[in-house]
Amino acid sequence: MMDETKYARLNGYKDMCGISDPNLPQVLKPAGGSVKRALRIFIVTMVVLLALFLRLRAVERLPIDYDEDDYLRAAQQFATAIQSGNWGAFTQLNYRPEHPPLSKIINGFAIAPLPPAPEIPDLPTTAPPASSLPEPHLTIARLVEATQGVLQVLILALVNPLAALFLAINTWHIKYTSQVMLEALPSLTSLVAVAAYVKSNGKWNRWLLLSAVALGLTAASKYMYCIVAIAIVAHWVLAKPPAGSETCGRFLAPLLLWGVIALGVFFAADPYLWLDPINRLRDSVVYHIGYAESQHVRDAGYPMWQPLAWLAGSVPWHPGVFLISVDVLVSLLAIAGFRRLWQKQNVYALWLIFGLGFLLLWPTKWPQYILMLSVPGALAAADGFQAIAWEPLRDWFARVRANGLHFRRERISWRETRRALPWLVPGLVTLALITLFPLVFQTAMALTDLNTISLRDGLSGGVWRAAWLGVTGQEPPVHIGIGPNGRVSVTVEVRDRGQVHLVSVADNPQSAKEVHYAGLEWFTRIFSGIGADILVFDVMWTILSVASQMGLGLVLALMLNRRGVRFGGLWQTIFILPWAIPEFVGVLVWLHVFEPTNGWLALALHTRIPWRDDPLLALIVLLISALWLGWPFMMLAATAGLKMIPAEVYDAAAVDGAGRLDQFRFVTLPLMLPLLTPALIIRSIFAFNQFYLFYVFAPPWPLFTFSTLSFLLLNSNTRMGGQYAFSAVVNVFTVIVLIVLLLWFNRRTQAVEGVTYA
Repeated sequence: MMDETKYARLNGYKDMCGISDPNLPQVLKPAGGSVKRALRIFIVTMVVLLALFLRLRAVERLPIDYDEDDYLRAAQQFATAIQSGNWGAFTQLNYRPEHPPLSKIINGFAIAPLPPAPEIPDLPTTAPPASSLPEPHLTIARLVEATQGVLQVLILALVNPLAALFLAINTWHIKYTSQVMLEALPSLTSLVAVAAYVKSNGKWNRWLLLSAVALGLTAASKYMYCIVAIAIVAHWVLAKPPAGSETCGRFLAPLLLWGVIALGVFFAADPYLWLDPINRLRDSVVYHIGYAESQHVRDAGYPMWQPLAWLAGSVPWHPGVFLISVDVLVSLLAIAGFRRLWQKQNVYALWLIFGLGFLLLWPTKWPQYILMLSVPGALAAADGFQAIAWEPLRDWFARVRANGLHFRRERISWRETRRALPWLVPGLVTLALITLFPLVFQTAMALTDLNTISLRDGLSGGVWRAAWLGVTGQEPPVHIGIGPNGRVSVTVEVRDRGQVHLVSVADNPQSAKEVHYAGLEWFTRIFSGIGADILVFDVMWTILSVASQMGLGLVLALMLNRRGVRFGGLWQTIFILPWAIPEFVGVLVWLHVFEPTNGWLALALHTRIPWRDDPLLALIVLLISALWLGWPFMMLAATAGLKMIPAEVYDAAAVDGAGRLDQFRFVTLPLMLPLLTPALIIRSIFAFNQFYLFYVFAPPWPLFTFSTLSFLLLNSNTRMGGQYAFSAVVNVFTVIVLIVLLLWFNRRTQAVEGVTYA
């Protein structure tokens, strides 16, 4: 006889599943949930194990980096205090007091059971990395950091397994959570702070309490990671706008309590502040402000947008440490998925916005700082992957299962083909000679080590020989290295009695004159180091220059198109003159204007204009020059678009009560876009490949386009000149980037549909 409790439970299953038999749902329903739960546990476990493997590998293989000696020395001091039982020393110890001591204390507890080692010498922060550090203290401290990095991957896997996978393979995250740095703990606790806040659903409960505790621990680890607090507060305010004074009090009370608890945890976890909290905290914060303006930071010469360059590439150092380097792909997916992230969980999107804004504005541009963006970037990349790859593929499979796989093909008779062939052959031959063959040859060249010394062999068929032997597996790829002075070294593998040796090609004059197969070695240089720097600047340059040219051209076109403008044709002719002047001549004129010492502007102001020493100022100078060269073309395109709009459209809009701003927004701009879009595409291609402007102005690194970089690699008079293979890689990569950008731009604007109203 079934008891009433069990019967009610089975009836609940029956009602929920819509099945008449009460015994069936209790078997089927939990089974489906169990399978999904087991699959999720398996995926999370695999991601965490991958993260653990990559970080253990990095712990073993990474060389000693900057600051590791400082933070290990701080851990040694805490370990000594722990071993002697001198707990009061915690209120006095904090080597490198510009950063809170929590991470240093944790490492101190980790190495305290080990036999004492001689204390690491006190060196300036600008000193090069130490040649050696005591073992096993270094390895133990690194393992502690790596454990915190893996825990962060685990927590993110519980939120989004795909985002956790992207975080697990992120080379920057692997590097700076596998060394004795201060990044692993605050990046972990900041994730806990946001994830717990999301779990709290904006109500005071144990999750919001956990968020406050995690935020306090973040502040006690590294200050800048507290940017998550701004994101949480902004989300709280945006999500729950108060309707009245009573509602406002209820609205602010949990947030204020959250902040008070976080502040209390911060002071509790930072014993260095207990004796003199105001002065010591002030000294710590003021140090960062002064350091950001120090000569050491200025000597690094990083531009304002350097964080974007770090995000656009993998770690360019330590070859052989990182097995997977797809950070640029993950960053592109993050851009594609940001809008969806904002719609789903905008607190993470706010975290990404505020974090990136801080990194762009803060003068210190060290690469480890981008770990502030690792989690929201990984979440955005997961959404981007779903939107670009997973959902279209899933929908395609669904259509195939429903309708079958059909290929639509239109039959063309041989008679029609024979008639068209004489007209097609000349164009096809010309296309093959001037477009396809150079592209194929440069692709083959990009797979070799062709340079000035081996140029004769390369032009005599050496490029085709080396590429064919390498692609077919008959010849192993050579190893290419670029030293600090920009010199390229090529080494080949030589087997002797079962041993593999790397022999420099330069040691064999005959071998140096021959072209060797390099495989994808050069392409890895594009996705890290100089390639990432140039890519970020080139894309940013294209957007800023074309946007400014379009803005000025559109404004002047609207002004000249107004009724009652006198001498409109004359003004239009005058405005076209900058475009009619050859670009090289125009660039020379602007160089005379902006020359730092003897330029017309410097002479007029009686002061030197050091734009070659400041990347941001150099960018402004270049944008002004490019604006003068490009806006007339955009003005012509906008003028043509305005003349194609019928006047009756404006009359109808005026009758409906639309003002000038509404007419421009809902009438003028949409009807002009079909003509403006091709002009934007043309100017974007020219801007992305702009050469004369950068060649003449010679701005500071990395203010170069890919075409300029290709020339510098070809020119034997430059530091890295004569590297024809690397130049070919740059050209091939440029073509790929332009194709991808144009396809994306066309998808967003439907430019190929053309003008539909004319």
